[in-house]
Amino acid sequence: MNFLKAEFIKYPAYIYNEKYILNNLDNLLKINSKCNHIFSIKAFSVLNGLELFSIYGDGFSVSSFFEAKLARDILGNEKMIHFTSPGLRPDEIEKVTDLCDYISFNSLSQWERFHEKVSDIVSCGLRVNTQLTFVKDKRYNPCRKHSKLGVPLDKLASISNNGNTTLRGLKGILFHTNCESTNFNHLLKTVKHLDAHIPRLLEQIEWVNMGGGYIFDESRSLDKFTEAVTFLKDKYNVEVFIEPGKGIVGKAGYLVSSVIDIFESDGKNIAVLDTTVNHMPEVFEYQFKPDIMQESENGKYKYILAGSTCLAGDLFGEYRFDEPLELGSRIVFENMGAYTLVKANMFNGINLPSIYVYTKDGKLELVKKFGYEDFLSRCGVKNNVSA
Repeated sequence: MNFLKAEFIKYPAYIYNEKYILNNLDNLLKINSKCNHIFSIKAFSVLNGLELFSIYGDGFSVSSFFEAKLARDILGNEKMIHFTSPGLRPDEIEKVTDLCDYISFNSLSQWERFHEKVSDIVSCGLRVNTQLTFVKDKRYNPCRKHSKLGVPLDKLASISNNGNTTLRGLKGILFHTNCESTNFNHLLKTVKHLDAHIPRLLEQIEWVNMGGGYIFDESRSLDKFTEAVTFLKDKYNVEVFIEPGKGIVGKAGYLVSSVIDIFESDGKNIAVLDTTVNHMPEVFEYQFKPDIMQESENGKYKYILAGSTCLAGDLFGEYRFDEPLELGSRIVFENMGAYTLVKANMFNGINLPSIYVYTKDGKLELVKKFGYEDFLSRCGVKNNVSA
């Protein structure tokens, strides 16, 4: 990619490809026009990029007051914001409802405490734990046993089927059952599962939010996704939402770094980069080896790529290259569009990557450069002091 060779880039740098995001948004809208597409801000929160979603999508999905405020600042009075969070604060409920159009309460406790206070302002729903498990890693399984996310389906079914008045005023439900999945049959199974257990409730509500966790790609079959949406709309006449996130931005982002030291350790070459796993925390959380553009499967030169903090486990993995690395060599991490900057931290006082956008017009522009002031603000310093 030509834009990765620009000499003026300050390292480390986070670059997102505006044209790639626009293509994904265009493809998503072609997939199913019967469904409302609300982008999940938790995956990507760069202002310039979010402004693209505000134009092409139907709104935003948020999980905190700050995200809701950002979403409304971008949208103005146009389009929708859907809120859900297990951490809904009593002192923020009024501010959240002033900003949002839909709230899916995470628990019956939240519902009973708040819904009557806000039902005249927002459309109130419940998040449902469908008790269907598709995600093997419990850390990321929203439907795990003892999950904190949503009302267990068996409990919701019992309330609904017994004619209990607890759910009076319920307008919709939200479910989220997967993580980075391309198997839309899971989504269809979830819809049919709800149909089998809470048909009376589905007949009474106005909308269903199917959450996120799926990767939309025009090369994959989306028949099951379309079938799930059509089933809900045709049988229950509800409005349907989907919350794409990583599926839109995942491959649109790069983290560009440079080699700042090379040495040998126990017979292996170590190349220290000016970035760190703390700039891309999911590498450490998931313990996966990230893709880099320069890797060669049969390369003659091998290096362990290491981050620049004092954390012993600040490592990206061992890679092969066709040419030996040198001080200043660029290393480009691919598929860094989602959950990178939103989770990045300044551990060890290492500065955050500068943010660049590669525009749809083919220009590389600096969006944000971080510095000492940003570090100070996180340390509780009110007035700048000389370094």
